[in-house]
Amino acid sequence: MSFEAMSERWEILMVALILGAAHVISPRVFKLRKHPERQDAFSGGLSVAYVFLHLIPSLDASDGLVGPRIYFVALLGFVVFYGLDVLFQPPRHTHPTRYHAYLGVFFLYDGLMVFTLGLELPPTAILTLVFAVSLSLDVLSTDIELQGGYGARFVKSGRWVLLAGVAGGYALSLVRRPHPLVVDILTAALAGFMMFNTFKGVFPVSRNKKFPAFAAGLLMFWLLHIVLSAAE
Repeated sequence: MSFEAMSERWEILMVALILGAAHVISPRVFKLRKHPERQDAFSGGLSVAYVFLHLIPSLDASDGLVGPRIYFVALLGFVVFYGLDVLFQPPRHTHPTRYHAYLGVFFLYDGLMVFTLGLELPPTAILTLVFAVSLSLDVLSTDIELQGGYGARFVKSGRWVLLAGVAGGYALSLVRRPHPLVVDILTAALAGFMMFNTFKGVFPVSRNKKFPAFAAGLLMFWLLHIVLSAAE
């Protein structure tokens, strides 16, 4: 195995460990939060920046292979996530299917984050670290939301299911690279999932005058992206 391949594997492992650690520490973070709305808005800004500065450019690069239809896949990912959220709105929120459905979707979501980032690693290891930390904040926000809704049930079992999703995404990244069409479809689906998950959680908050925190997260990611890419 070449040095470059070994380096890429270590970077993917770093991403998986950081995202996995977010699931492990989420109950402690849940108890220590001081300004939850601002913190959620900040992590949402990071996530939106990741979508527009990394995932969407990846889709643009695939235009010659799939064409504009790749954006339909991203839209479909958004709509599926939205539909799931609407389907289990009150008064059906107590239905056990909601909990299991969300675990299943976020299991896939976490796995795709690791897998797709491993397929299209940033140009430098430092930028990969920035991406991983940014995504881990998104993971923390999701865990905290689920813990707020399902309490000890999620802490005892649910977060470990999502941690298994991270491990599964890492394991898949070690397998032979799939066909480019598969890569593009998975990346587009993740973009749609991530955009809705962020919009759902952040924009109601931004209407409550938390937009500055959202903007700060987006601006920080953008500046780091520019600085680290220029240093390549």
